[in-house]
Formats: sequence, structure tokens, C-alpha cells
Amino acid sequence: MHLYLCANKNTVYDLLMLLNKYTLINPFIITATLILVFGCSTISPDSPIITTNKLIIPTQSISSIEIPIKINLKPYFDETNQSIPYRFEGEEQVCEGVSYSYKFVRGPITFKGVGSQLLFDVNGKYALKLNYCPKCTELFTSKGNCIVPRIFSSCGVGEEMRKIEVGYITEIGLSDDYKLNSTTKLRRIKTVTPCLVSVFNYDASSTLKEEITVALQDLEKDIDTEISTVDLRPEMEETWQILSESIDLEGYGFLNMNPKSVAISKILFKGDTAYFNAIIEAKPTILSNSTTSDSTFLPNLSSYKKQEGFDITMDVFADYDSLSSIITQNIKGTSVELKGKSITFNEVAIFGASNNGVHLQVKFSGDKKGTMFFTGTPVFDTTIQKIAFPDLTFDLKTKDALLKSAKWMFNKKITNALRDAAEMDLKPYLDSLKMSINVGLNSEITEGVFMSGKVSNIFIQYIQPVDKQLFIRLKSRGRLELSL
Repeated sequence: MHLYLCANKNTVYDLLMLLNKYTLINPFIITATLILVFGCSTISPDSPIITTNKLIIPTQSISSIEIPIKINLKPYFDETNQSIPYRFEGEEQVCEGVSYSYKFVRGPITFKGVGSQLLFDVNGKYALKLNYCPKCTELFTSKGNCIVPRIFSSCGVGEEMRKIEVGYITEIGLSDDYKLNSTTKLRRIKTVTPCLVSVFNYDASSTLKEEITVALQDLEKDIDTEISTVDLRPEMEETWQILSESIDLEGYGFLNMNPKSVAISKILFKGDTAYFNAIIEAKPTILSNSTTSDSTFLPNLSSYKKQEGFDITMDVFADYDSLSSIITQNIKGTSVELKGKSITFNEVAIFGASNNGVHLQVKFSGDKKGTMFFTGTPVFDTTIQKIAFPDLTFDLKTKDALLKSAKWMFNKKITNALRDAAEMDLKPYLDSLKMSINVGLNSEITEGVFMSGKVSNIFIQYIQPVDKQLFIRLKSRGRLELSL
């Protein structure tokens, strides 16, 4: 039960003094009466009862993010170069005709990417030992004997070795488990300094090519084997892990990408760098606290479907504190004149949500002081990105308290002032959020992994109050790149 004895302070004081002068009122009773009277200058209605129905938030669609990725393949090429033999030797000995033995020493393999192909070029040196028998007989031995003395000759023996150039071409792809696969073919052999034996009019270069071709074709398999050991999974797992962690948006919460799947386009090469596009499917959210996504395990590759940049649907769960702060900033210090009296707004806090509406707790001072509660439904205009509370009104318990103790405060001027303060243009905050996201998208996210990107457009699609947070669905478009 509440006792209301409200009146003008000076009037009450004069009345009590008058009673004290002409009656024998106990001073204690006077003091108690003053406490009651002055105490009722504070409005303290009971807070609203928060009742929540099960709110259905629209299912978040999968967002697709195209990330152009470039990878420096030089470390892998260097490893391949070291793994392939540097020296090859062979021979063919016959009784009649030309016999030879050769030695081929290769230099470093140079790799050059052109479009979808890799070109491997090797500068090498060779030496040949030759002997010639014009006629053999099998008399006395099944192996045969040369019936005239053999003619011996050589190239690159006891002198500078002759020069030869070798080239391969490789088509490279990527398997579902992120390993490179390749098909390598020998594309050319060129003897820069040929071996011509004039003494028996013999061009040894063609023979050399035939022999070395066999050895170098075996080398094709070695190259493919070495390339197949190149596993991009560690780099992709590192990237996936990074995308699974929260990105601090410096005052706007933490961005969680929540990646779900990844697909990779055909690999293109330029020099020693591989370029491809990764399509990440994700369900990004912005939360007030840093969390780690459940999707920390890198899945196998999905089918690739080309798109440009990213088009993200992002869910934001924002505490009411920031919204309360904006409303407070808009109205704090504002006074409302009501029938010769006034109140001044101090602090505003969103008290909680009931169904589709929210409760506002408003502290005030002036001819009256205390707390009032208001109830309103947020209405969002997607065209101009503004939020308003057009039906904001006194909560029933606050209305009841005012009608009993300060009826003059039950006035539209108060609700109109609050409605004006609660109307917010969110575009400046979205622009600030966009800047903050852009800062977060341009950094070295881990050693050797650089992320660069830009949000070109960001806007709100949907707003829904929930119990202790405001649910906001954002749409953003832009681009993102990674270099490893």
C-alpha cells in the first residue's frame, strides 16, 4: 500500500509550522510528516514485468566470400630442384658401328609459370666418348671382333663440357585434399654446342638426344612425384583457423566468420607465384564477446562456382548498452516545462524486451525526481536506415504512479521528447563500423599471411529486439584477398 501526501514543499512547511504554533503537535510527528511529504517528491514505480514469447528470427542465409589467394611456390620449387638427380650417365656398346658412353650434368631447374602451365627449364652439360668399328667378325668369339682398329673420339672430355638445354611443361591441378597433382612432358632438347665427329662423319648430337630423352622422360615422373608432395592443406588450415577466430572490431564487438565450406578455382601461374580464387561459404556474426567458431576443422574442397567479391549476410547481437548510451546522449540535460513546473532528463537505459517491444528506464530530476518506465516498439526504415519508436508511451505501472502522485507529469510532451531522442539515423554508425571492419581486414593476420580487403557497402536488413540484446541483420558487399 502506498501513501501519497504530495504538495508544494513551502506550502506544507508553512502548514506544519502553523499547526505547531496553535496546537500541541509532537515534534516527532512533525518530523515524520516532513519525511513523508518530501519523500513523495521521488517517483519510483515498480519496474515492468518482462514477458517474452518465442521470437522467430529469419534463418540466416549462407554467405559466399570470394578470396583471391596467391601463394609463393619458390620454396616448393627449390625443394623439387634439390630432390631431382643432378647427374645422369649411360652407354651403348656394339661391335660394329658407333659405341658411346655419355655423362649429363644438369644445372638448377628454373620454374616459370605462364597461365595454367608451369615451364621447367634446365641448362646442362654433357660429355661423350665414342668409338667406331666399320666391320666386325664373330670369328673366335660370339661377341665379335673389329677387323680393323677402332677409331676413338670424344666431345667434352679433356675439354669444357658441351652445352645442352632441356625444357619441360607441366599442367598442375589441385585434388580435393589440397595436394597438387601434375602431368609433366618433355617439350624440348637443344644441343647448344653439338658434337660432330668429322673423322668418321658422325653427328653424335642426335644419338645423344635419343639417349638423354629416355633418361629425361623418366625424370618427368620424378617431377610429378615431387610436385604431388606439395600439400597446401597446412596453409589452408592456417587460413581456415584464422577465419574461425574472432576479429576485434575495436568497440563494435567481435566479427566471427563461422566458415562452413571452401572451394578453389583452377590454379593460374605467373612467375613463381600461384594464383587462385577460394570461395568460402560462411555464416558471419558480430557478438559482444570473443568466441571461436565450431567449424575449426578444414573440410575437403567443394565444387567451385565463380563469383565476384563477397556478398555477406551478417547477424549482429548487440547489447542494449550502446543503444542506451545513444538515447542518453540525445536527451540528457533536456528539460520539459509542464504547467509551471519542469523536469530534466538524466539517464536512459533499455530495461529489457517484451515480445516485439522494449522497455526504457528513464531517470529524471527537477520539480520531481526519480525513475519512469516507458514501452515502445522499434520500427526500422530500411530505405533511410533509421530506427524510431513511434508508439513509445508510459508503462502502465508508471502511468498509475503518476496519476496518483504527479498527474501533471502524465503529458505527451514527455513521450514526444523521448520519441525524438530515441529516433536514430544509423548510417553514421554503419559508416564507422565499415571503417572499423576495413581496418580489421587489412593486416598481417599471422606470420607470412596477409589479408587485404574493403567493404564497399553495408546496410541493415532487419532489426528484432530480444530479451537482453538487439538482433540486427546486416548485409555487406566488398572484396577480400589473402597472400601467403
